Amino acid sequence: MKIAIIGSGHIGAGLARAWASKGHTIVFGARAPEDAELSTLCKGIGATAALVADAPSDAAVIVLAMPFAALDEVLRVVGGLDGKVVIDCTNAVERGPHGMTLKYGHTTSAAEELQKKLPGAHVFKSFNAQGAENLANPVYGDVRAANFFCGDAPEGKRIVKGLVEDIGFEAVDVGPLTNARLLEPMMLLWIAASKTLGTRDLAFKLLRR
Repeated sequence: MKIAIIGSGHIGAGLARAWASKGHTIVFGARAPEDAELSTLCKGIGATAALVADAPSDAAVIVLAMPFAALDEVLRVVGGLDGKVVIDCTNAVERGPHGMTLKYGHTTSAAEELQKKLPGAHVFKSFNAQGAENLANPVYGDVRAANFFCGDAPEGKRIVKGLVEDIGFEAVDVGPLTNARLLEPMMLLWIAASKTLGTRDLAFKLLRR
């Protein structure tokens, strides 16, 4: 499957490495595709890089892994992405005197607001609530960490579930896109736990009987 990843930071690069190792074709969308660091990454995993506007053209899945502040500019150049599966990994947060807070919450979510801007696309929320370390190795002992996702399109869910499992996570479908209101705060919980415990080597797990 061809996957366009907008953003080549820790999350974007981590997803790309994992998916490339499973045989997916990766193209990064970047403002400067010729950047030396990005070129080295692409060479190492067999990916390519293109301008942000061009990367999604023949990709089945678009992954938004850039800072949330860049979202509107990215959408301006990529267009509507009609028919594409769009995975939103961004975190819409605001920083104030008491630390980070969510820009949206309770009555909507960043992912739902994104869907309004991309009415012809199939938006999913996932990969927003873990450190990049877990993308390299999501297994603790013999237990796979859980990665949650939500969205509305049935075929898109099948695709996203497979991509989550390709990373090595247990894929947990938590329902429609409105449940992004519950997933987005988990990023703040992960950060708080990381600071309290003094480690980034932690992950969420859903237990069942």
